[in-house]
Amino acid sequence: MLIAVVGVAGIVCGWLLALSIHAGETNTRIEELSRILERERLEAERALARLRRELEEIEVREREHSGLFQMLPDLVAKMFAASTRREVLPLAMKLIDHAFRPEQAAAFIARPAERQLTYALGRGVPASLVAGRGYPFGQGRIGYVASTRLAMDDSDFQSATALVRRQLEATEIRDLRADIVAPVEGAGMLLGVLCVGGPTLRQGQAKRLLKMLADLTGVAMVYVNRLKSSQEAANVDSLTGTLNKRALQRRLGEEILKAEQLHVPLSLLILDIDHFKNYNDTNGHPEGDKVLKTIGQILHGSIREDDVAARFGGEEFIVLYPGAPKAQALVLADNLRESVASYPFAHGAKQPGGRVTISGGVATFPEDAKSSVELIRVADQALYEAKGAGRDKILGVPQGYLT
Repeated sequence: MLIAVVGVAGIVCGWLLALSIHAGETNTRIEELSRILERERLEAERALARLRRELEEIEVREREHSGLFQMLPDLVAKMFAASTRREVLPLAMKLIDHAFRPEQAAAFIARPAERQLTYALGRGVPASLVAGRGYPFGQGRIGYVASTRLAMDDSDFQSATALVRRQLEATEIRDLRADIVAPVEGAGMLLGVLCVGGPTLRQGQAKRLLKMLADLTGVAMVYVNRLKSSQEAANVDSLTGTLNKRALQRRLGEEILKAEQLHVPLSLLILDIDHFKNYNDTNGHPEGDKVLKTIGQILHGSIREDDVAARFGGEEFIVLYPGAPKAQALVLADNLRESVASYPFAHGAKQPGGRVTISGGVATFPEDAKSSVELIRVADQALYEAKGAGRDKILGVPQGYLT
């Protein structure tokens, strides 16, 4: 009997020990499963967080692209409606601002014959950049892009040879950030360069997008130039190559309206050739026509790109200086007078004073006149006074003339 009890007790103890071992293994397995589940939960949370960030980035990019593409058609239409190349550039700068939100942006006009870039306008640029100042091809990042005619970003410049990098660093424009630079081309010619520094949008696509905007700018510039040429063909005086009187009157009205809208001055110079009747009578009208033709050429070579030169009638010419106050217009007009006086016209020695000269009068809208007719009239009065003061002079309408 005792033996039977001991046997049963041994069986029970063995069973209990087996249960204990099994329970330990079960707890260990549960703990392991818990750790696995916790890792999977954390990985799932991290994956969801990444997905959320990616979705947010996609939404931001979509909003950026949506904003860019919404304003793109309007700015492009304005580009192609511009009347000069320089009017295209501010619109290109607006596109750059919408596309990149850069810390700096700058536009340069190319002068291929001189192998120079001229700074035109910018945003956030250093004070050392002066409008009209020339920068040689090949110098600095903008000059290097002008020479190679390749769109480049910071990584491209950094991957250049050590010699090129040293040359670029030595000739860089001080404090101008040129992280992405693209050439503006059209009709097989370099027209300018666009430069972006510190873009805050679209860093991964910046070079390709800036090149696209530069190409669009180039197409617009070529279109504007060709349209301007075709329009001017019907409006040009055949002898002097300047605008004819009809075209001048239309353009003067447009420039006065623009000056009113932008609240900027518009100056007008009216000039004529001193003692021109004497020249014709002494040398004959064919020789006089040569003088008129040469005066037209001097006008074209002396005025700024946005200025307007026209033959008003006979030996009289008019030059419009949009945006120029009277003091600036007087300087520009006097430079023109000196160009004529120093030109070696045939038979110039036979003229009173021994050379061909001009006299002129300058008036400015709106301080001297409130209409196109009045502006010409008061400028003509200043011309009359210049003649009376001995000729070969440029006089401005006196300050306070209207009062």
